[in-house]
Amino acid sequence: MDLIDQAIEKSLGQDGLPLPRITLGAVNRDGTLHYAKCFGGLPGKSTDDVHWIASATKFITSIAVMQCVEKGLLNLDADISTILPEWKDPVILTGFNEKNEPQFRQSKRPITLRYNEVNGNPPMVVQTVRESFPTFLVFEPGEQWLYSPGLEWAGLMVEIVAGVKLGEYMRKNIFEPVSAHDVTFHLEEREDLRARKVKLWERDDDQLKEVTDFWWPDPVIDDMGGGGIYTNVYDLLKIYLGVLQGKLLQPETLEVMFKPHLESRKNLDAPEKYDLNTRNAIYNAVPNHVPSDYGLGGLINTVEVPGRRSQYSLTWSGMPNCYWWVDIKKGVAGVFLSQLVPSGDQKAIELLTEFEKAVYTILE
Repeated sequence: MDLIDQAIEKSLGQDGLPLPRITLGAVNRDGTLHYAKCFGGLPGKSTDDVHWIASATKFITSIAVMQCVEKGLLNLDADISTILPEWKDPVILTGFNEKNEPQFRQSKRPITLRYNEVNGNPPMVVQTVRESFPTFLVFEPGEQWLYSPGLEWAGLMVEIVAGVKLGEYMRKNIFEPVSAHDVTFHLEEREDLRARKVKLWERDDDQLKEVTDFWWPDPVIDDMGGGGIYTNVYDLLKIYLGVLQGKLLQPETLEVMFKPHLESRKNLDAPEKYDLNTRNAIYNAVPNHVPSDYGLGGLINTVEVPGRRSQYSLTWSGMPNCYWWVDIKKGVAGVFLSQLVPSGDQKAIELLTEFEKAVYTILE
């Protein structure tokens, strides 16, 4: 483990913008690797401190969805309007007329869980899925990729077919089976976790300043499957290990999740077209020259990254520079937690990359 520590300390010691405290973790399938450590920050920091993981929640919601698929409660290719009637006969936004009124056309295809890209700008105040997110599309389902609140709607589908709130479903079917007890959507129900919550920071030129007025509500009404979980590095590693060891999903289900699903790679085929922060938030530590697709739960690199993750590994990020990857072939998963905005911070990505390299070096 000293090799990982040395790689991180070296990266942090290089010139450049400062980072707030960060927490890193990695685990492998056979249990020979279990790394968790925090770096930087104020005295008194602890590795089990709690982070808002934002969109890193999406993978956990995807596990819940795929469990419901295994149980026959959901179907990846069925019209979601059988469960969410507001999505019957979806329309596509085509533009605006001279009065600035939105113009729509009928979609030629229904929305399915496999293509649940319900697009629109996310609202700045998020309370409930049905009230917060638009009920229209901006292209045909499966036609291209675009960041969206699709996992919020998918989480709502889990609630409807399971008959319980998403957090309660996750507790019984994901968290308890792997002994992850410090995970919640609602800090008001877990004041012990609130007391351990890491402060949120933002860039202020070449310095950091604390964010004291943030738009994510606390408490929130709905269990937001696309971005609402608070947890720590230990419980995330337990969940990822549960996936790697087949405790949470069947092998055939994992095979479906960890393969490309897009009919077209449009919007994922040219990382260089995005500004740096957006590129980092989408592709994380996947290099620009490595082709990417989208699986069920995250971005997939369709070729191996030499010396690092295998072909068809899943990865995604969370707004305050939280990152994770799961490599089924090599049986390893890693997580990078911070509470720094805006997302896609270049210094964070550089550190994440060095961390990943060190993890695979010691495994090999």
